[in-house]
Amino acid sequence: MSDEQVAEVSEAEVAPSGTSEDWRSMIPEEIRDHKSLSTIQDVGSLAKGFVHAQSMIGADKIALPGKTASADDWSAVWSKLGRPEDPGGYEINYTAPEGAQPDDGTVDWFRQVAHEAGLNNTQAQLIMDRYGSRLGELVSMDEAQVEQTQNDTLNALEREWGDAFEDRLNIANATLQEFGELDLAEMQMPDGTRLGDNADFIRFTANIGHYIQSRIGEDSLEGVKMSGGQTPDEMREELATLRAPGTPYWDARHPEHEFQVRRAFEIQEKLSALPA
Repeated sequence: MSDEQVAEVSEAEVAPSGTSEDWRSMIPEEIRDHKSLSTIQDVGSLAKGFVHAQSMIGADKIALPGKTASADDWSAVWSKLGRPEDPGGYEINYTAPEGAQPDDGTVDWFRQVAHEAGLNNTQAQLIMDRYGSRLGELVSMDEAQVEQTQNDTLNALEREWGDAFEDRLNIANATLQEFGELDLAEMQMPDGTRLGDNADFIRFTANIGHYIQSRIGEDSLEGVKMSGGQTPDEMREELATLRAPGTPYWDARHPEHEFQVRRAFEIQEKLSALPA
């Protein structure tokens, strides 16, 4: 083989098989610049795309309706995607969370909405599960808020009534029971709390009961056992009476002097122990 022939073979071996644009010269000119070929870099990519397209032939495909599609057009799509023929076809499992009202038609209502939205059974069940979880969270939050409101009310009244707290609370309950208005305490207020958890309402009913007992008779309210506790104001009033000028509190020779001094000391100790 001559030197010229060797050179020709070497050049053929090292010559590139073609640039990324060379493959386009092998297809008809009228489709070379088609936008669907804009991302194709070489013949290998073109071949892969063709194989993929072939694999899709015969697959179950769904054509999406256009912008002017009607409700019936979309209904056909939802049916192909697994929506039941009618709302009753949904198999929905739902249990009301503890503390929430039992199902009062919620599931039937949800089936209707799910069907209108085109959901399949799996999607519908997932949303119902999430709804149940969220409802349970809200119920827990409501219960916590109710408990907090009750505690705040009782703490405020305990600070106000001091030793008389239990007596006044019993009087309030007895007053409602006496007039058959126990259901009144369960009345829902605009902010969602119960009327029976409102400090003003409890104070009002306690004052009515206290008035009845003090003006009509201590046995007027059935079932009320008084401990004799005093409110802070009542204690201050008694303390002022004990320490008034001219009382035995100031006369060491008076037979009631020791008793009044001791009583005044007890009241002062209780007043000092009250929360600020």
